[in-house]
Order: sequence, then C-alpha cells, then structure tokens
Amino acid sequence: MKLYKTRPYVICHMLSSIDGKIDGSYFRAEELIPVRQASHELRREYDADAILCGAVTEAELYADGYIRLPKETTRRIPREPYVADRSAERFTVVVDAEGRLKWNTNQVERSGQPKSHIISVLTESVSDAYLEFLQKQKISYLFAGADQLEVGTLLKGLKKFFGIDVLIISGGGVVNWSFLQEGCIDELSLVICPLSDGRTDTATVFDRSNYAMWDITVAFSLKAIQKLKGDGIRLTYIPKNRKEGNEHE
Repeated sequence: MKLYKTRPYVICHMLSSIDGKIDGSYFRAEELIPVRQASHELRREYDADAILCGAVTEAELYADGYIRLPKETTRRIPREPYVADRSAERFTVVVDAEGRLKWNTNQVERSGQPKSHIISVLTESVSDAYLEFLQKQKISYLFAGADQLEVGTLLKGLKKFFGIDVLIISGGGVVNWSFLQEGCIDELSLVICPLSDGRTDTATVFDRSNYAMWDITVAFSLKAIQKLKGDGIRLTYIPKNRKEGNEHE
C-alpha cells in the first residue's frame, strides 16, 4: 500500500449478497453471521484511520434520524473546516451534503472497534444554523463543494486537516459510485455471502445517481480471491481508472 502526500489511500470494503445487493431481508438470515464476522475482521486488518459512510446509513444506526432547524441564525459562520477534537486518532467520516443528521454525540463506536470522532462532510449551501448545531455538539466538519459533493476536495481536506492516510469507504451505492467514477478508489475489497433475497428495490455495491455527471463504465483488475467462513468469498480488485497521482510518501 503506497500512501499519497495529498490525499488518503482509499479502500472500498463492502459486504454484499451473491447478486450484489448491500441491503435487504437477507441481512436477517442466520447464514450471514459467519461471513459478516469475517468481513469485520478483514476491515480491521486494514487498520484505517477513518471509515466513510453515507447519511442514510448513519441516520439508521448512529444518529437520531434527521433534524429540523431554522434556516437562519444570527451568526454568520465562515465556510471553512472546523476541527473539534485535535487529539482524535480515529474518525467516522459522514457525507451529509445538506446538513440533515441529528447527532447526540461526537463519537461513533462500532462493534469491536475503538471510538471514532465524527467528521461531517458538507457542501457550502448548508445553513448557518446547522453549522452552529455541529459546533455545539463538538463535531468536526469540512466542505467539499459549493452545492454538490466534490470527491477530490473532500479527500484533500481529510488529509490536510485531519492527517488521514488510509480511508475505508463503506457507503451506500451512490456514495461508492461517486468515488469510483472520479478514479478515487485505490482498491475494492468485496465480500460476497452465499445469500440472495431476489429483491430489486435495494441498493447495490455501486449505484449511479440520476444526477451523475458521466455515463461511464469502470473496469477492474483482479488482485486476489479468498475463501471465507460460511461459504463466503472475498474478491480484491484494483480499478483500472484509479488516479495514483505523481507524489508518494
């Protein structure tokens, strides 16, 4: 693993059904348990500084849903990064472009992992009231675009302001695709469980948004195949559109 000077090394690590779904009723199946445990162990082996997730996932698991705030406040807050905890060593990065999540903590504690400080990724169109809310909660944030997510800006900010060298993406399909289409995924670690529920209305590993800028196809180079407990497999790929950059540490 080569580390970049200006952005983190990015691994997309995902658990999916045999037909590529990352959500659905199969998640309640007993047969998933050993594969899911193996997936968690593989993620820990990366020893990443941060895990990036989408707002929908965090709203369901760690935040208290979504917040309602007045659009205006007496404060006018500059659109610049806010570092709430300069001693933090682990981070949960949450893409929340519009500023909607209702947090009651500034840390996330995942099973079997140390607590991680929350970094909210916003666009500059977010309200001052929401920035004021994050500051009161002592939640760090940075901006990645005026009104749409700019992946390159986000990655440079994570490196520059938080010192993040290795980032794992475990987002929804739309978040994952936004990184992939920009060439900003260095490695795909795909854990496949031997299950399918046949649904067609659930997210897949990569989902192109209706607002995506380009209609492109990304090819991958196979790096490794690994058999896991519970008849699961792990496929490791290198995207062929990967932007390596010119400078390495």
